[in-house]
Order: sequence, then structure tokens, then C-alpha cells
Amino acid sequence: MDATPTTAAPPASRGSATRNELKRAARRLFAERGIAAVGMREVVETAGQRNAAAVHYHFGSKDDLLRELLIDGAELIDAGRRALFDELEARGQPTLTEVVRAMVLPNIELRGPTGEHETYFRFIVNVQNERRALFRDTVPEHSEGFRRFVAHVHRLLAPLPAATINQRILFASLALQTLIAAREASLDRLGSGDHHFWSRADALAGLLDAVEAILVGAGGHAGTAG
Repeated sequence: MDATPTTAAPPASRGSATRNELKRAARRLFAERGIAAVGMREVVETAGQRNAAAVHYHFGSKDDLLRELLIDGAELIDAGRRALFDELEARGQPTLTEVVRAMVLPNIELRGPTGEHETYFRFIVNVQNERRALFRDTVPEHSEGFRRFVAHVHRLLAPLPAATINQRILFASLALQTLIAAREASLDRLGSGDHHFWSRADALAGLLDAVEAILVGAGGHAGTAG
């Protein structure tokens, strides 16, 4: 980009870039070391900023920064799920396999301006472990995309009792989060985005099958249409 004064970025743009650098650095530190172990001065230094008060200036408190990082990824994932469910529902009642794909793929395809795909799932695992109340109060328990997933699963697994279906949804969600976090860590260690196992098509197929199998249960069967 031309470096002359006439084309230099305005202060607001430079501020936005600084915020993004701080968020990317903070999420990585929180993902790799946990929440309590990371201080805000370390975030500033890792982001290459000289102002020790940069986090406070851009975000407020550490909790405010955590909330923004949580919301960033959650909104990206939910937007992806809504788009996939819109497409499926426009064609009719989706099958369980299609519903599971709409639930899972936005996690696999997560992208964002601060490298969310690099560290987001390990970050949220640590927030849930260390700051459960903050996580619960920040991320809606049932976002629109997740609500649509739940509604379809209940439709497809009827006439099983609702409590049984909800239990399976919980187990499937926890398993998915663990699997995605493991995948994320493996890809991140390489840095190339190409992993001998997780980059293979059959690994994704197996992950989708595993989530669906938890929902269906042993010896179970889900309808292919509503």
C-alpha cells in the first residue's frame, strides 16, 4: 500500500488493527495456557504493543476482553449454521445427516479477522473450565442456529422421550467440542493447515458419523425425512 500521507489509514483504522492484534494474541495465550495464568501485560507484549494500558483502553477489563472473544466466534459459527439451515429448510424437511452437517461444518469452516480458526475452541474449553459463569452469561445457551438444530433432532428422533433426546444432544455437543478442539490443536501445531489425519476427507466423515451415532443411540434409527 502507498505510504504517503494522503493514503495513510485514519486513526480509527489503526485502532481497529490494534484491537485485532490484541484479540488474536489474547485468544492464543488463553487457549494455550488457560485464563487465570495470563496477565494483560503479557497480552500487550505478545501483540507487539508498547502501551501497557492497551487492553484496558480498547476493551476495558479482562472479563470484557473474554466476553468479546467469546462473542466473536459464537456469532461466526451461528451465522454459518443459520445459512445452512436456511438452505436445507428451503428444500423441505432435512434428514438427520443433513442436520448434523449443518451443526458441525461451521465449526470446521470457522474463519474470522483475528484468526478464530487457530485457537477458538481451545479457548472456549478453558473459559468453560475456569470461568463457567462468565461463559454462560455471555454466550446464549440456545442461539438461533443451535435452536434449529435441536428442533430438527427432536422431530427426527420422535417418539423418543424429550429428556432422552436432550441428553443425547448434550452428549453430542460435548463430544463435538472435544473433537474440534483436538483437531484445531493438531492443525495449529503444524501451521500449514495440512495434517496427516485431520485434513483427510474421511476424518471429517468420521467426525460427522460419530456425532450422528451419539444422537441415534445404540441400535437406534432416525427418520430420513419429516
